[in-house]
Amino acid sequence: MFTTGSKFLIGASVVAVIATLVYGIGQGGVMGTIGLTSATVALIGLATLNALLRDSNVFADDSAPVEASSAAQFAPASSIWPLAFAFSGVIVAVGLISYQPILVIGLIAVLATGAEWAVQAWAERASGNVEHNAEVRSRLSNPLEYPVGGALAIGIIVYSFSRVMLWLSKTNTTITFSVLASIVVAIAFVIAFRPKMNPLAIGGVMATGAIAVVVAGTLTGLDGERDIPVFETTAIWQEEAILHPVEYAEGAEEGKHPAERICESPEEFPEADEDPSQTVAGKSGTFDVVLTPAGTLDFDVPGPLGDNVAGMTIQRSNATNIIFRNESDEHRRLSLDLGTDTFVVNDEDVVDRHQICTTLIEPGAAQLFTVVAGQPSVAFEGQINPNGPGGTEDDGLWFFVPGVESANLQVIVP
Repeated sequence: MFTTGSKFLIGASVVAVIATLVYGIGQGGVMGTIGLTSATVALIGLATLNALLRDSNVFADDSAPVEASSAAQFAPASSIWPLAFAFSGVIVAVGLISYQPILVIGLIAVLATGAEWAVQAWAERASGNVEHNAEVRSRLSNPLEYPVGGALAIGIIVYSFSRVMLWLSKTNTTITFSVLASIVVAIAFVIAFRPKMNPLAIGGVMATGAIAVVVAGTLTGLDGERDIPVFETTAIWQEEAILHPVEYAEGAEEGKHPAERICESPEEFPEADEDPSQTVAGKSGTFDVVLTPAGTLDFDVPGPLGDNVAGMTIQRSNATNIIFRNESDEHRRLSLDLGTDTFVVNDEDVVDRHQICTTLIEPGAAQLFTVVAGQPSVAFEGQINPNGPGGTEDDGLWFFVPGVESANLQVIVP
């Protein structure tokens, strides 16, 4: 049985054959005859193809084409992944001309969105059942999407919180997050008090809060962190004197700090010696150095102490915790001279004293500091240490207390 389209093309083919014969016999034109012959062949080919395909018509008594025809197939669901993939490509392009981290983020986004797009396209062709296809996609994607998506969401929220905290002052941070914690507790109480609350309402509240945090983090991050002043330690003051001697001397002339280096000065330095730690909690395995009322240094070490010990022995290249106890009646600091070391000053190597020290602590107080001796004592044999007891004749490594000439204790590093 011929379909309507097939009948039309067969009739057109017959008319074309007759026209070709009439024109070719009656007129004898070569070009016209070739053109009509070509049209006839094309129409016959179309008629044959259309008859074989049955014109895509479905008859009422034929059920097979109803299920197999294109019109009977379900339409693919809407997908956001093509748009996300294109947006990721834009991020990659921006990263190529700006910053490398943006490029890395764009590449990760391209891989993730491309994978999601491919999985969705594959799952939509798994069968003719939409629900089954959705289940197939869930089985493949959910084990990766849920943990990775949850980690990303938590990371974004935590990072946004950090931007807000660094933007606010120390006091305002405490106040702001105390208020936010109270709001969270109040919302949780309302949800627990009304267990039949609509889940959509709960999800909306949580989503609104998350969006608010991300927006606040974005705005505060763009505005920048608050000014956090650098806490000046004894190490910073000591390095400043060695690495920037001219500026250090100018600051001393202007009265900003004492002229001596902090580890060699009994005077108070700004910030470093203001409100220092004056107590030490109970600790094990520490070395004690005590400034006695007589102005000498006594010491104690973990384990037994042999007879006639000349100094304190500490291990090389290991961190040694030392507690300095000030039992004198003056504010004092404990300093340690570890010999000489090479420092880079104005692109030149300069050999100078390697010293570390505590802050200035009051009588009866204690302070902990950590020592790492990088070279053994024998490396400085024959090198006069100006902070030894003789000042001009002793070598080695020494503890000393600035302003107390009798307070010296030898340090032995094997």
